[in-house]
Amino acid sequence: MKLSVLVSSYWLDADKPTVLKACLNSIENADEVIALVNPFNYRLGYADSWNRLATLATGDFILFMGDNCRIESGNIKDLCVPNVVTSPLLNGVAQDFWGSVFCMPREVYNTIGLYDMDYNEGCHYEDEDLWKRLTKNKIQTMSINTVNVVKNLGGRTIDKIPGNDHKKGINREVFNKKWQ
Repeated sequence: MKLSVLVSSYWLDADKPTVLKACLNSIENADEVIALVNPFNYRLGYADSWNRLATLATGDFILFMGDNCRIESGNIKDLCVPNVVTSPLLNGVAQDFWGSVFCMPREVYNTIGLYDMDYNEGCHYEDEDLWKRLTKNKIQTMSINTVNVVKNLGGRTIDKIPGNDHKKGINREVFNKKWQ
């Protein structure tokens, strides 16, 4: 079993390299770690960034982590469950699917992909769409309570993206057209 960890980082302020370093330093037991840095003046869309990273991963399982997440405790290989998309505890709270950090088996990725590129011009709703596609395809999601990830910098990136509210509206329209 090979685990690839993917980290996407948008460098929108001078502290982002430190944030990324803390994230990467928290990762243990991964077979492969790939990080994508989006500098302020050249930003790929959210969906595009993650989809590009996913095509580079070679693992049987792919762990997606935002740069503002740090693994606080547990073995990340506990997240590798065949045919199930798993999420760790996030700040000690369990939820079956966290868009900011989740582990997807390769066969699930090969079946449904990752983020719909229709969301690439906006922000938000990509993970809700992914969760709905998982549900529609009867792919189980579950929390793994032996791994805890800390995310104490929520909104640090997305709230600083120019035109965030407008972009959120774009994706809300895409989501509503697709799912209602």
